[in-house]
Amino acid sequence: MFGGIETNSATATHPKGSKDLKQLDQMMNAGLERLYDFQHGDGGWGWWKQGESDHWMSAYVVWGLSLARDAGIKIHEDALSRGKDYLSKEIVEEEENPDMQAFMLHAIGAYYAPYTDQLMSTSVPKAGDNLWSKRDQLNAYTRALFALSQHYLHNPDRAKTLVANLENGVKRDERPDNSVLTGPDPAHLTPDTSVQGTAHWGEDGIYWRWSDGGIEATAFALRALLTIDPQNKLIEPVTNWLIKNRRGAQWNSTRDTAIVVLAMNDYLRTSGELKAEAEYELIVNGTVIAKKKVAGAELFDAPSRFAIDPKLIKDGNEIRIRQAGREPRALYFAAEAKFFSLEEPIAPAGNEIFVKREYYKLVGRRTLLKGYVYDKEPLRDGEQVASGERIETLLTIEAKNNYEYLMFEDLKPAGLEAVEIRSGESVYARELKSGAVDRKFVASPAAAQKVEYVVQSGDTLSGIARARRSTVSAIRSANNLTSDRIQAGQKLILPPRPQMPTSDDYTGRQRWVYQELRDRKVALFLDQLQEGVWEIRYELRAEVPGQFHALPVVGQAMYVPEIRCNGAELRINVTETAAD
Repeated sequence: MFGGIETNSATATHPKGSKDLKQLDQMMNAGLERLYDFQHGDGGWGWWKQGESDHWMSAYVVWGLSLARDAGIKIHEDALSRGKDYLSKEIVEEEENPDMQAFMLHAIGAYYAPYTDQLMSTSVPKAGDNLWSKRDQLNAYTRALFALSQHYLHNPDRAKTLVANLENGVKRDERPDNSVLTGPDPAHLTPDTSVQGTAHWGEDGIYWRWSDGGIEATAFALRALLTIDPQNKLIEPVTNWLIKNRRGAQWNSTRDTAIVVLAMNDYLRTSGELKAEAEYELIVNGTVIAKKKVAGAELFDAPSRFAIDPKLIKDGNEIRIRQAGREPRALYFAAEAKFFSLEEPIAPAGNEIFVKREYYKLVGRRTLLKGYVYDKEPLRDGEQVASGERIETLLTIEAKNNYEYLMFEDLKPAGLEAVEIRSGESVYARELKSGAVDRKFVASPAAAQKVEYVVQSGDTLSGIARARRSTVSAIRSANNLTSDRIQAGQKLILPPRPQMPTSDDYTGRQRWVYQELRDRKVALFLDQLQEGVWEIRYELRAEVPGQFHALPVVGQAMYVPEIRCNGAELRINVTETAAD
């Protein structure tokens, strides 16, 4: 494996081949053009081109464009200036929200950093004064942001004080190789200079606010230390903690990976590690896998990953890295293993968020007053639908807390396609009342129970199914019928009647959802979702006959991947003609 891409599937997923640093300019320019296109008329940005400008996202873009400018990349200065003006105007709106105001001020400070003559809006220094008076309300992440902004805006005394205050609340481990469980042996209490301690900030587990993340908080604190106090004693243990918390060749998400790489770049520039050379060999279970020698710029030519022959893997593996040479230097490494579950069907699971997918077949019928209307008949696991028929997809999401930047990917059955042909069409998440949730998922009213029905003269199986909001196949299965033929007086067991929500079942709160239509899935993005139970509905069309699996819906908080879920797997049969 190389660069995180599986070589055996690279042709399918990267038809134009893998990218390398020689194509960086091309990819960078494409990204810049996308940012320019997404900028709103007020100068700000949102998560998508549509919708309102967002303070956090606008600050994120202004900071990124400022970094690009300082790196010598040619950017549209007018776009950056308009973004800075938007933040300068809007920063007063976050007077009672120190975390957000600190993030916005950091972006504004990054914009002004290269300029000695800083002609800025009066709102910017006022925001700095406001944050200084509320600095006790800041956590490690936003304190580091505030320190950097004060450094950029030439307030060195404030910056030094804020960096010194970072030592309050830092979580340190002087002996990460030792445990209190090893007993009272005095040797375990003796300092070992060969073992590097660790230090970090932020939450270690699940968190809900963007400013609580341990990886990003620690990375920004490291940037503040390196920028304002490059001799600080915390720099080495903080760097060690970040390295130890990689997940293979990356950190938790794309964003915190980028921020850590930025912080590590600052560290390498300050420490001078790239000037030394290293020679090492990699040994797995006694077998030498590779021998390498790297020096200076050659470090970037070294393989990012080594694949291990599965024949060498066993229960209880030993991985050794042996360094040669007279002057040892720092080497950084991580071990990663992947495995796949073969269970079928895949069961639902979740952590903080949960999702349930249901399909409803839209069956048309003529009425006397309303004309042609559609009934929704539940399409259960293993049932069938005719090619050309429409299916409403219902995703029910339960959020255990308030979240930002959620993504749900609904993996479509191969025989079904989205009715909409263009991404970005309006889709909304609607919140269900607690009573409606109880009726559908908790309580068992009489309407939801199986009932016994005596066939009347003139009844047909399809007519009974439609009246019951069920399907012919469901009634067949419940009664072990081999055909659709029924006769008067025959007793049938009818499946539970689905509980269809009415307008009174919703709270009135809703969130706009960005819908992106792809070949294999429908991707749904929500910038915010409050605690509660929400519904998202959209339509698919059955097209290709066959037997298909609808793999589970997968959801996650994009920048807190530990908050994630998956729904249940379903199987659907698409026929050439209607079954009823």
